[in-house]
Amino acid sequence: MNYTSFLESTETELVPFFGIIFPYVEKFLDIDKYVSPSLKNNLQNTLLEELSAFAEVTLQSELEQFVSYNNDSTFEQFIIEVNSSLSKNYPVLDEKLKTQVLNFSNHIFNIVDRFNKDIQEVIKIFNLNISIRDLNIINIKASLGDGHNGEGTALIYLSNGTKLIYKPRNVEITNSYNAFIDWINSNLYLDLKTFKVLNRQDYGWLEFIEDEKIDHEKDLHKYYQKAGILSAVTLLLGSKDYHRENIIASGKNPVLIDHETIIQPFLSSEFVGSWDEKHKISYFSVLESALIINPNTGLPSDLAGFGVPGKLEVTEVDKKVINSNTIDSKRIIQFVTRKLVEKNVPIYKNNYIFVNQYKEDFCIGFSMAYDLFLSSKEELKSQTSPLQSFKSKLVRYVWRPTFVYFKILKYLRNPVFMSGFEVYHSKLRDLLSKAYKREEMEEYQFILDFEIKQMMNGDIPIFILKSEDNFLEGNKSFKIFESNCLENIYKRIDLLSDQHKKEQLAYIKIWLNS
Repeated sequence: MNYTSFLESTETELVPFFGIIFPYVEKFLDIDKYVSPSLKNNLQNTLLEELSAFAEVTLQSELEQFVSYNNDSTFEQFIIEVNSSLSKNYPVLDEKLKTQVLNFSNHIFNIVDRFNKDIQEVIKIFNLNISIRDLNIINIKASLGDGHNGEGTALIYLSNGTKLIYKPRNVEITNSYNAFIDWINSNLYLDLKTFKVLNRQDYGWLEFIEDEKIDHEKDLHKYYQKAGILSAVTLLLGSKDYHRENIIASGKNPVLIDHETIIQPFLSSEFVGSWDEKHKISYFSVLESALIINPNTGLPSDLAGFGVPGKLEVTEVDKKVINSNTIDSKRIIQFVTRKLVEKNVPIYKNNYIFVNQYKEDFCIGFSMAYDLFLSSKEELKSQTSPLQSFKSKLVRYVWRPTFVYFKILKYLRNPVFMSGFEVYHSKLRDLLSKAYKREEMEEYQFILDFEIKQMMNGDIPIFILKSEDNFLEGNKSFKIFESNCLENIYKRIDLLSDQHKKEQLAYIKIWLNS
């Protein structure tokens, strides 16, 4: 497909510097035999937008230089000149655009190929009342969540209206989470949400959780009672990273998604101060998961999984291309409004209903679950414990918050770093190594090497470890964790007490009143 015919086949407005980006996307066009024309068109648009966003800073800088030396030239002449010289002047940009196209193509191929192989099991596990010949993928929303090894989480739209989540990694940990939630439901006579899962070792399919409005005011009481219960669950399991994008308000159920960090190891404090210590977050506290965030910590309050009472949006400064694909194209500073509520706060009568209106329900729910754990210490530590299902499960460990990596990768899109691999690598090492300057950090150099290697590929550095591991991949001889995931949970069980419960309720009340 050429440039003109693609323009005729798409309804999407041209993305900035389309004429420079499109030749890269052409390499994606051989996917015809795997997907329908409409799906292919949607995927191409997604890829175009991602490549344009990546190249935008460099290409706008090039345009400004071009205009300063060629007052009477046209935008079409600029496109021709850049297309002939980009690989020479900006080899890093050229290579990264090619890599993104290749990774995206492989990602989509894997999804379609694996779906076709698993279709019979998908129909069975997800209770789809449809024949194999009538079920197919009609759309794919790729690049959900953190990219890793060129792939990421994707939302799959099927022909019968079903939506599934595809993850390019083992998802058995969700079944372990299900088992623990089932145990809580049985003991507290509840109906906390669990998930349908099809795990395929290297990848898996998950039930998609829709955000749904609440129809009856009484369900708001149930919602926030369950939210309190889930705060106790994440407290016991040592969960991390439950910011607002990882919570779904689904009717009367708050739902935790993305379970790869539902259990976590505990870093040895004798070697290095942890992220939690830096931000005044005590070990074994309700603040660790980020479901709630207190103002006296160093974390942005708007990350809170359960939201910031009454706060819907914030105004920020950003840059955007205007007059795109013309000689007058510019990147300008503008004020933009960013929503602080994703799908993590329930809606009733078309209004977001925050927890500060249901403080008592939240505290009651937390206390119910905490008291259950406190009275079940021996059972939770026994061989018949629901926690046994977490044995030998793969979990994800991120050395520093993902937003730090995203910020660095975005900064490196500057033209000067796109002009040579040596300068790009040098600046990346400089930015990452600042945390390793201290003498006691020498043993952690393998982590720096891992971070650099992953980020040179455009990935967010993610370690994968087993729940019994006290080390990270790359250095098995270095016991970096004081407690592995399972040891961390059992340590927390031992620390359960009435006094500890009071301390957690105090943290909760600070958040509720903030």
